[in-house]
Amino acid sequence: MTRREAIFILAVVLVIAGYSLMRPYQIAGHSSYVDLSRAEAFHQNVLHGDLTPRWLPDFYFRFGSPIFNYYAPLTYYVIEIFRLVGLSGLWAVKVAYLFFWFAAMVAMYFLAAEIFDRHGALAAAVFYGVAPYLLVDAYVRVGLAEFSCFAFLPLLFLGLWRSARRVDLSGPLLAALTYAALTLAHNITALIVTPLALAFVPAVAIGRRAVLRAWSALFFGLALSAFFWLPALLEKNMVHSTSSLTGGFFDYHFHFLVLGQLFKRVWDFSPSIPGPQDRIGFMFGEGLWLAFLLAPVFIFRCARNKNYDLLWPTLAGMIGAGICLFMTLPQSSRVWDRLPLISFVQFPWRFLLPATFFGALLAAALPLNLPRRWRLAAVLSLVLLAVAASGQYFRVRYVFQDMERKTFVIAEPSMAHAAVLDPKLVSPDRYLTIDEIRKLGVTSTASDDYLPMTCTKPPTAVPAQAVEPIGGEAKVISSTWGYPQVHAEVQASGFQDVAVNQFYFPGWQARLDGAKAPIKIEPQSGRMLVTLPPGRHFLELEFKDTSIRRWSKYISVAALAFLMLWLWIDLRKKG
Repeated sequence: MTRREAIFILAVVLVIAGYSLMRPYQIAGHSSYVDLSRAEAFHQNVLHGDLTPRWLPDFYFRFGSPIFNYYAPLTYYVIEIFRLVGLSGLWAVKVAYLFFWFAAMVAMYFLAAEIFDRHGALAAAVFYGVAPYLLVDAYVRVGLAEFSCFAFLPLLFLGLWRSARRVDLSGPLLAALTYAALTLAHNITALIVTPLALAFVPAVAIGRRAVLRAWSALFFGLALSAFFWLPALLEKNMVHSTSSLTGGFFDYHFHFLVLGQLFKRVWDFSPSIPGPQDRIGFMFGEGLWLAFLLAPVFIFRCARNKNYDLLWPTLAGMIGAGICLFMTLPQSSRVWDRLPLISFVQFPWRFLLPATFFGALLAAALPLNLPRRWRLAAVLSLVLLAVAASGQYFRVRYVFQDMERKTFVIAEPSMAHAAVLDPKLVSPDRYLTIDEIRKLGVTSTASDDYLPMTCTKPPTAVPAQAVEPIGGEAKVISSTWGYPQVHAEVQASGFQDVAVNQFYFPGWQARLDGAKAPIKIEPQSGRMLVTLPPGRHFLELEFKDTSIRRWSKYISVAALAFLMLWLWIDLRKKG
């Protein structure tokens, strides 16, 4: 089978598995409207000239949020590209899903083909593209950031494999760029995958220099993405995320799976709950279990035939899948309790993502257990069986408008309307207008994760203007919110404070009539206060980089420059 034929089959699989996503309705998943509201607010920043948004001024009733100082932004740039070519917000998100979905299968195909062979690579790619946890991410959890990581993992490990097996620069460059992309797409998944990637390298590398080359690529990927993760790490105590993202519902102790859940074929749309009563469907998948359980047979054959080129990656894949599956179970709680930062992973079942990756990679070895003349037929049979077995998981729920009740309901296409919800929470048309995002006080998180610590009493309505006087007789002649700026013209009768209706967060700077002015913080509300002398004044506030953010950018620019120099030297040597 040629590469072109294999990619055509993968496209057909995407059409079958992704058909529900292609329909012109909003999927009613856990995080559907989180992505839509973030993408729309991100879009507004870009349209107004802020191409690297950290502060989104439209959230919290227009008091703003530093969400992209902490939340990985890459997937929102992908959505934005589709917005700028003319797609609506809803379709831009849908196409972004399809883009990452197809990229995930193609990337897995190329990785498995390089390690094993093209026939097995097709089985690996299809197993990956219809894996239960991938479908849970697409149709139940509906979180694009984590979903995008299905595309980056095969590319990362392809880069590491080439770095460990070749002397050219293609491997280190691919590993560095995709590791940076993984970090910029979903830093939680990057946290999970990093130790697995570090351990994979010595398992497959040819010599010590190859190990150092591959690890250096990871280091440069980390440096490339430092402009994001370093401020997020060093400034994490300036928002409520530490408590809100790791406590209560998000405490990892409540989300371990029991072993039976990894085998149980269930499919539901309810939130995750502790124990075997959870109905989301965190099964590993029959095909992936088959690949995992038959891996020792293939390893034994490779050892007997001294085929170490296939033995070590297969062994690494089996151990990687085993570790990830173990980390979903309560027996791993002692490990969780001792690892730094892992509490931010929140849900142990997130380890199903790398487990799915390793399991699918192992599927490429399945045809190699058969005589060569049977392999193509075996692969095509595996492809058909994998798609058929996953058919149960292509079922979704959409948001529909009930014209009689004049409200919105969540329902499956084949059933009557199942549940009535508040229209302000489920209407795509409302969420895709920036005015409604402001009016509804959207925070785009499950709780006040990215609310600045300066605010202990969040607002409940959009203020009438961007700047307002605090006592006295000052008159606000004009005031406007910007991206991310505030401008105002104020007439003050004496020394008095004016309140700027944006939360204070490090990076805000004030200028009064062109000169720097100090900023005070109003207790509880977290608003910024500026003291005006008598007279008419022009007040301007702008959100800029702190020294931490500037130095983080310098690190990323230096890493990029070094990689470009490395590439130039490599090309000169080849020339």
